[in-house]
Formats: sequence, structure tokens, C-alpha cells
Amino acid sequence: MTLHSRCLAAALAALAMGAAQAQSASGHFRYGTARLAVQHAVAVAEEPTDLAEQRRTLVFLSAAPLDAQRIAAAFDPLDAVREQAPPGGFVRICITADGNECGLFYSPEGFNSGGYGELQLQRHQAAAVAGRWALAEGDFLGTPYDFDLRFDAPVVPAPGNALPAGGGAPGAAYSAWLAALAQGDVAALRRMGGEDARWRFPEDDPGTVKESLKSLRDGEPVQAVIARGRQHGDEVVLWVEGVDRDEIRRRGRVLMRRDASGWHRVESDLESVE
Repeated sequence: MTLHSRCLAAALAALAMGAAQAQSASGHFRYGTARLAVQHAVAVAEEPTDLAEQRRTLVFLSAAPLDAQRIAAAFDPLDAVREQAPPGGFVRICITADGNECGLFYSPEGFNSGGYGELQLQRHQAAAVAGRWALAEGDFLGTPYDFDLRFDAPVVPAPGNALPAGGGAPGAAYSAWLAALAQGDVAALRRMGGEDARWRFPEDDPGTVKESLKSLRDGEPVQAVIARGRQHGDEVVLWVEGVDRDEIRRRGRVLMRRDASGWHRVESDLESVE
């Protein structure tokens, strides 16, 4: 075999392996008269907080291939799948760090379920997950449903470079934004708020400004300890913890984005801590 032939054979083998990995799901999900036959699985890691025990694996099952890198890079993986609009919808399986199920979601019906059927994992590692979740018969408010879902997929890591405690420049920008929010410094918030500041803090509408301050303060810490961050291009995810104005401790993630004027807070995904 010539060198060219060997290279061609290797390339074809790699393509075949990729196709085999892409078609890494089988089975179905039925809800009423709707039925989705799945063939493709994408698994990504989700870190809702900085605590290792709260990390989750999300497995998305669909009839057509999904862009795994796009899902792994998204602040909200579910939104990234919805944007791809796979034909017939999709199923999301959530698996906790200790190997239990943390819910099943079926779109386009918007159906959520948890605690039903049996989840069996053959493999549950940082790099790969494989298993089966099945329920022979279920009923939700009079609508019958059943599913038998098998999956075997690598866990696609989120892209980007790690940022240390404090979060570097994006972390400093978030801390400054929190200080301006706590002080009600509207001029500073206009400077630091990015494109959203135009409609949140209009010059000629004090009522909207007041409502924006209240809305942004709800659930956001007054000050935050930034455990770490991850940067991918012009976006950064920060893992933070702090106490809000109602003295409720909050923990979770913040998305920061960079434009020509600097780093801006885009959204927060924070949960209360008991």
C-alpha cells in the first residue's frame, strides 16, 4: 500500500469512527401522539457552582446531529440546543456527580420529569458517559408517555482557559458593577452596562431606571467572592458567591462579555444557599 493509500485509509477510518461516535444513541421518547426516535447523543459537563459535588453531566439526545462544541461553549446548554432546532425535538438527561438522575426534559412539548423509570449507567467518567434510562408506562395529567433511551458519548469539555481566584480583569469589572449597583450609581452603570444600559437606564425615564435597579439587585450579591473563571474569546464565566440585599447567600455563575469599551456583565445564574 502506498503512503497516499495509507493516509486515505486512515482518514476514512477516522471519519467512520467520528460517524460511529456521533450516532451514539438509540431508542425513543413518546408523549401522547408525539414520538421521537433518537440516534445521536451529545454529552457536556455543567458546573452550576464551584463545588465539585454539584457538577452535572447533561446528555442531549436527538434524531439529527447536534453541534457539540456550540453546546459545550454555551452559558446555557439547553438554549444552545433549542437554537439548533433539531427536527422532532430533543431529550435532555441530567446526571449528578454521584451518578443519579437529576431530571429529564423533552422538547418541543416542554415536558419535565424526574424520579420515574430506571437509570442504569455503564460508564460515568469525566471523559465519557454511557447508560440507559427506561420507563415502560407513565401518565402526566392524563397524557400517557414512555421512553427507552440508550446513550454512549464522550463528555465534551467547555472550551477556554482557566482564570484564577478573583477572575482577573473580568472579575474586577463584575465587582465594580456590583459596587455601582449597590450604591445606585446610575452614571457608572450606564458606562459599565454595555448595550443593555441604553434601555435599562434611559436618561429621560426615571421610572424605568428605578425598576431596573430593583430588578438587577434582586438575587445579586452586594459583594462577591470570585472563586475562579473560564475565558473563551470575548466571553468569561465567573464562579461567585456572596450575600444579597435580603441577606440571602447566593452561589453560582456570572457571564461576562467584552466589547470595545471593556468587560460587561451579561447575566447571572445564582441559587440561594441554605
